[in-house]
Amino acid sequence: MDEGWAALAGAGVGVAGALFTSWLTYRAARRQAPDQGVVEHGRALRSERLQAYLAFMEAAEPVDSVLHRIAHQDGALASVRDAPPPTDVLRTAVEELGTAVDALYKAQARLDLMGPEAVAAEAVNVWSDVRSLRTYLEGVLHRTHEGELSDGGYRTGLEDAVDAVEVSREKFARRARGVIETPP
Repeated sequence: MDEGWAALAGAGVGVAGALFTSWLTYRAARRQAPDQGVVEHGRALRSERLQAYLAFMEAAEPVDSVLHRIAHQDGALASVRDAPPPTDVLRTAVEELGTAVDALYKAQARLDLMGPEAVAAEAVNVWSDVRSLRTYLEGVLHRTHEGELSDGGYRTGLEDAVDAVEVSREKFARRARGVIETPP
């Protein structure tokens, strides 16, 4: 009879082991589906963020041509660079920056939705700095029309406004790159 109980106990342990293994397999399968969903969501979000970041950078592209015409004046003599450009060049720059400000505002609104908040904040800084550059050039244009502009302050004010735009764009790019490079 001892032999029968031993066989029965062994069979019971085998059944309990099989049930426990089945339970573990069931739990793992139930958990895998939500985990896979989280991974897929992370990939989709990263892709959407990348598109939003690229759209924002594209909206900022017209600023580059304005900076080269107004601030850098490639090949110009130092004395020419210290004076404001002709009014038609200033007027065109102000118009182009106005268009860029509008495009950046729209692209930034999408970033508010896509996040993360730190990237959206850097985008607001870019938008604000481009808007400040436009405001500065509008003031230069107005003072040029009124004959009130002294050449000495133009270059310093312009450099400050341009530096702010370039720094904020670099910070945005660095922050966005960090989000894209971080695994889901």
